[in-house]
Amino acid sequence: MEDGNRSQSIAERVGEVLQLSPQSGAVEFQGAWTSWSELAQAAAAVEAELARLGIAKDAPIGWVARNRPASVAGFVALLRAGRPIAPLRPNQAPQGFCEEIRGQRLKAIVSNGDDWEISGVVEAARDAGSAGVRIDEAAPGFRVAGVPGLSAVGAGPHRADAPGLVVERLSSGTTGAPKRIPVYADKVLPTLQQTEETQSASAGEPLRLKTSPAIILSPFTHAGGIFGLLMAMYQARPIILFDKFDVGRWVEAVQTYRPKSASLVPAMVRMVLDSDTPKEALASLRAVRSSTAALDPDVQAAFEARFGVPILIDFGAAEFLGGVAGWSLPEYQKYGESKRGSVGRARPDIQLRIVDLETKAPQAAGEVGQLEIFSTRFSPDWIRTNDLARIDEDGFVYIHGRVDDAINRGGFKILPDEIAPIIRQYPGVRDATVVGFPDDRLGQVPVAVIEAPGASLDPEGIRAFLKERLAPYQVPVDYKFVDALPRTNTLKISRPELKAMLGLS
Repeated sequence: MEDGNRSQSIAERVGEVLQLSPQSGAVEFQGAWTSWSELAQAAAAVEAELARLGIAKDAPIGWVARNRPASVAGFVALLRAGRPIAPLRPNQAPQGFCEEIRGQRLKAIVSNGDDWEISGVVEAARDAGSAGVRIDEAAPGFRVAGVPGLSAVGAGPHRADAPGLVVERLSSGTTGAPKRIPVYADKVLPTLQQTEETQSASAGEPLRLKTSPAIILSPFTHAGGIFGLLMAMYQARPIILFDKFDVGRWVEAVQTYRPKSASLVPAMVRMVLDSDTPKEALASLRAVRSSTAALDPDVQAAFEARFGVPILIDFGAAEFLGGVAGWSLPEYQKYGESKRGSVGRARPDIQLRIVDLETKAPQAAGEVGQLEIFSTRFSPDWIRTNDLARIDEDGFVYIHGRVDDAINRGGFKILPDEIAPIIRQYPGVRDATVVGFPDDRLGQVPVAVIEAPGASLDPEGIRAFLKERLAPYQVPVDYKFVDALPRTNTLKISRPELKAMLGLS
């Protein structure tokens, strides 16, 4: 992005945002507001503490990513100072959190004060040689201080400096331990600018404080939460912050602040649809954006019919900051019915193609294969994803699941994401997925795992229902019923936990 005749950094952009209207509300959490001035003061205090510790600007700093105003203040502090941000995940078992702290070997960790009270955390930081900075909510504002026992950087060894790194994104962890994906300075502003041009009518206007807030529901430990926070800071947009999703509170926020758009992951879309929310409660919304997982087209249609609000699907990939494909409102108005089930078209500076799973040769329109992505903003080469997809003749992308979830039943390829939506149509089924079980004769066979709390469902009835709608090889050989499928913190089904539950790991 250009500012006059020079390139503006993300640190400079954040500094400019903080000065636009210092006394205005920046973050609302559980009914209380934090101002932009209070964020700025906390950021200055955090940076003063890191400077006192003598930590060089290129050293990655741990940021405990909890959805709290103090964590926003910590993020803003590191972003404003141009320090590399290494998110840490507090929403896991204390032992796992401590192991992550030891493993990351950071020179300092900035955290909400409460997280320093978790059993073993101070000791883990000491083992890693990490100094500690705590941010406590002091009403008004924040109190920033060193952590007793962690008042100096330890001997290490520490992680290497990371010049140009802005933040590490964490993958969702639906198929294994989250991956850390570095996002560098030369990628951040172009991505934020491109996203604004795609989604906002204010693109290109002089920077000003926005009146329509961003409602952030995704945890900061997830890429969507971090990107939402980055986007809000870039746009000078106030944040309505949730620590967990609650339909009633979300509806209240929409009615109170009247945003023009909102984001809901598919599980949240279903929860709103299942609630008694009246249509007029969502009257301010021109669109709802949904991403992170497949949205059942029938659920989408039912939501749109009930509330009169279109759902615009976005699709991202772990290797990229921001979405790589999605719907615009004009595209929805033209193709919404005929292309239902698609995740939209490639973003303006993104190219997509499908290659054969075995030969990796490019495939024709309509063929299912492995999705590859190209953008000079990220790489000079095509990047191969783990997604199975097809692209139609109009450029609309349809996701068919993941390569490593595909089930090979005696040579027949079965895609769980094509079967699960059919199972969900059966009365009494809340959610479902399909998992491959080992089989001596066929290699693998599909087994349905069905979330149906309180319901007594007949497996043979479901089998007969599916036989009328699927090819014989696609019909699951067994049906397992659970009260709740294991989920990640973004409400996606956690396949590692599911396989452990089923004795497959």
